[in-house]
Amino acid sequence: MKYKSVKLTNNEGKMWHIGLDENDVGKHVILPADPGRCAMVAEHFENARLTAVSRGNPTYTGTYHDVPVSVMCTGMGAMAVSIAVEELNHLGVKTMIRMGTSGSWQPNLPENCFVIPTGAVRGEGASKEYIPEEYPAVADVDVVCALRQACEEYGVKPYLGIIRSHDSFYMESPGAHEGYMERMKIWEDAGVLAVENESSALFTVGSLLGGIRTGTILMCGGYLGTSYGSMSTSNKEGYKERVDLMTKITLRAIEIIDKLPDLEDIRKNG
Repeated sequence: MKYKSVKLTNNEGKMWHIGLDENDVGKHVILPADPGRCAMVAEHFENARLTAVSRGNPTYTGTYHDVPVSVMCTGMGAMAVSIAVEELNHLGVKTMIRMGTSGSWQPNLPENCFVIPTGAVRGEGASKEYIPEEYPAVADVDVVCALRQACEEYGVKPYLGIIRSHDSFYMESPGAHEGYMERMKIWEDAGVLAVENESSALFTVGSLLGGIRTGTILMCGGYLGTSYGSMSTSNKEGYKERVDLMTKITLRAIEIIDKLPDLEDIRKNG
């Protein structure tokens, strides 16, 4: 199987789901799941312009220190992220960084800390339609290192490690059905840092398509073992300031990545 999807466009020549063409998007794209976070990110761009609002999801494009960059809402979940990766790939995007929130599965993680996943447990279903579970969901090493360097430059201690992505919020999150601690104990004992919905699909599909650097930075809420029943990221005082800091870190990482050669897909030479 060759991982090259058909380029599906609408009558205006825009990508079918995200509503963008090559002129609408930068080389590096930040991918929040929350549409409200896109405008907050775009405040940091130079010459920001709204290039599309497709299916309720906005995209803003501009520059950051002369580096072409966009922010595009994917919407929630792994299927939505897999579509975004496929269609952005057709437009020549080379870096895709998810910037989101998560719940903590380790009691020693400070609330509202920043987690940089090195890889993800593939608990969602979308990536399994691409390839069996034995294939790992691994973030690009250059993105991980750039995000870590950017955190350090901003005086932030990042936490690196494995996270879990899943499909069902009400089975593994603050509003879960009873017994969720028993269901999740295997992951806590294994040192999984946090749980969210999108990163494993981002890492897997990006790797399979080739030539794309993918990564994630997460603002991690409180430990789910003691904060069960409450959302502890966007509800907390200082949320906008933390998102602004996470945005600055992500944009600084993109600056670092932009100086690197594009990622080579060795399969093209085979």
